[in-house]
Amino acid sequence: MKKIVFAALSLVCAFMCALSYASETSDRLSRDIVRLHIIANSDSEEDQALKLRVRDRLLSSTSSELSKEDIPSMLDEYRRIAEEEVRESGYDQSVNVEYGRFDFPTKSYGRLTYPAGEYDAVRITLGDGAGQNWWCVLFPPLCYVRGSVDSEAAAEELKAMLSPEDYELITSGEGGRLPVKVKFKIVEWINSIGR
Repeated sequence: MKKIVFAALSLVCAFMCALSYASETSDRLSRDIVRLHIIANSDSEEDQALKLRVRDRLLSSTSSELSKEDIPSMLDEYRRIAEEEVRESGYDQSVNVEYGRFDFPTKSYGRLTYPAGEYDAVRITLGDGAGQNWWCVLFPPLCYVRGSVDSEAAAEELKAMLSPEDYELITSGEGGRLPVKVKFKIVEWINSIGR
């Protein structure tokens, strides 16, 4: 019975350590990264096409010189651009633009893989926001129209911004899978005493 309890407690501890590592990693990365998230009104072909036109217009209007600190002050401009595209496309959908911390799944752009977690983001919701969404990394400027990413140039830009550990994490994923390292602080501490 003691072995079962010990095994269960070990699994819970490993799970908690993995969650803590994931949370710490996404917190570190989110200090340097701002994502752009556009949510369509619905999954209809028309609403999905409108979402992409809003995306294209926003990205073509966004300067590559934009700093992370500039982004919150751009919300009114993003709203104006999105509303203009919606209106010019013949729709009467509301446009909601907000800046905050939002959950994102793991996402790969070429050889760059961003782990799931909470990130600062500009979220643009069209109409009911019940449709499929689109996202990218707004800062550093890694959003490209039609989803194409020069991942080599982006990787070099990130290398200058991120810690070596975070850079390795983002560039070492294959096919959207991130390498998992399970570490136990108590084991590291015990090992350090023995040295």
